[in-house]
Amino acid sequence: MNLKILRKTDDEVVVEFEGESHTILNLLRTELLSDERVKMATYDSKFPVMDNPVFRLKTDGSDPMAVMRDAATRIIAYCDDFSDQFSKAIK
Repeated sequence: MNLKILRKTDDEVVVEFEGESHTILNLLRTELLSDERVKMATYDSKFPVMDNPVFRLKTDGSDPMAVMRDAATRIIAYCDDFSDQFSKAIK
């Protein structure tokens, strides 16, 4: 996954996700919207197969990169927990 920061301010970041689809971006958006520091989290893709989606995050003044990193850390923890629970269930 390649990311390109298109714009960053104290409370906003715009990131292009090269070669990604709705799957990861929707998961990230959903997780970010559960964070009380987030005012807006959205993404768009002009043509899903040809264009790289652009993700926009606006916070309450919190560092948007830290907020996005925290969300990614929570997502990783959810995946790790799922993997552990799944492994136990199939034994």
